[in-house]
Amino acid sequence: MIPPMHMVLLAALLLCSWSGAVLAQERASALALVGATVHVGDGAAPIADAAVLIAGERIVAVGPRDAVPLPDGARVVDLSGKHIAPGLVDTHVHYSQTGWVDGRPDAADVRDRYPYEATMATNALHPERFHLAFLHAGVTAVLDCGGYPWTRRLGEATEHDPYAPHVAAAGALLATYDPKVLTLPDQQQFVFPHDADEARRFVRLHAAFGSAFVKVWYITTPEHPLEELSPIVHAAGEEARAVRLPLIVHATTLDTVRDAIAAGAHLLVHSVEDREIDDDFVAAAKAAGTFYCPTLTVRRGYFQVYSAAVDAEVLAQLDGVHPTVAARVRATEELPVRVPQRALQGMAKRFELAEQTMAKNLLRLHQAGVPVVLGTDAGNPLTLHGPSVWPELEAMAAAGLTPGEVLVAATWHAAQAMRREDFGRVASDSWADLVVLDADPEQDVTAWRTVQQVVRAGVLHERAALRQRGE
Repeated sequence: MIPPMHMVLLAALLLCSWSGAVLAQERASALALVGATVHVGDGAAPIADAAVLIAGERIVAVGPRDAVPLPDGARVVDLSGKHIAPGLVDTHVHYSQTGWVDGRPDAADVRDRYPYEATMATNALHPERFHLAFLHAGVTAVLDCGGYPWTRRLGEATEHDPYAPHVAAAGALLATYDPKVLTLPDQQQFVFPHDADEARRFVRLHAAFGSAFVKVWYITTPEHPLEELSPIVHAAGEEARAVRLPLIVHATTLDTVRDAIAAGAHLLVHSVEDREIDDDFVAAAKAAGTFYCPTLTVRRGYFQVYSAAVDAEVLAQLDGVHPTVAARVRATEELPVRVPQRALQGMAKRFELAEQTMAKNLLRLHQAGVPVVLGTDAGNPLTLHGPSVWPELEAMAAAGLTPGEVLVAATWHAAQAMRREDFGRVASDSWADLVVLDADPEQDVTAWRTVQQVVRAGVLHERAALRQRGE
């Protein structure tokens, strides 16, 4: 028998009240994590046999265990032999996408089985599917780099939520290219300024409606070359500075990325992939203080979609995502897309050459002192919210960054790219957003796969408790 709706609502309210009471009780007493090695996140030396004292949502003290007095009544958790690091910060995600092609019908059209409108409604109504996937992977803050209007609400909703990462959202992308199918009858995740005045107006609307950033999707075509689009991008940058919104730019060619920096880009969320960068570009990026998010691995998911096969890496990630997402990923081999073998071979070669160029450019910028940050483009097909951070971190290390440098890029620098300095490192007055690892992330970048516990807003979660169940 189905219970009356008022009984369902009453049960939900009681559950929320009980959960809130449990959280309040957990936060009422101090939490002390002792015995682990602390990796601060900002490049400071690790602290062996440390104590991290947490009160409420914040860290109140961190240092060697014998130097941090613990208050009476503190809940002490012995983590001897473990490693504590700041939670990962993914500066390039999309809550308006799903991690599969049901959210990207331009990659493979499955709308006959998974109507796009219903898929997007589920994303809007149940962001907790992605929240928990991020936490399960050790990600405690994300930057949504463009999506439907509802994503703007995620920032306020998640800020104090121990079951979600911090989320900052850019709202609809200012786009120079129209993918056409990624829209709904009553809302858009792309707007298309046709001239500089329209670009300025869209930026002002973003500020008025609460976007935390402004994102430009800067794609040139033979019909719309750089000379035509550059004034629009520069106008968006000028207006973004006027309304104090940081400018994010998606650009992948040296010409467009160079122009994005000149337009005032705060964050670049893709690599220069068409050729190796030059000294003038390096100097411009460094002088501008632009953050560089290389987004190295997202193409791999598209290649698997086009070949209708899922690799072992993605299959191994499915334990940490919602069952509905996992089921769709496993259905990739049933997709109607079948690219001829010769075309796949050519595509694989082009992707390999592009990845080599991206890796060289990443290392050169990093060595020059340009701040590099972690970002996955999660939500794109087979780039899953949460666990896609692991191959991305490992690709950064393969490009030449040391594990310690990857740690800084994935925590402190990434937090700064989000315009936050109150998380991203293990320090007094920072948010208590932490991960507990079995292995040392400054010795081996694969240590990030060994998450055992996650602290978010001062609440300690066993990782297994964050695993998602249900339909």
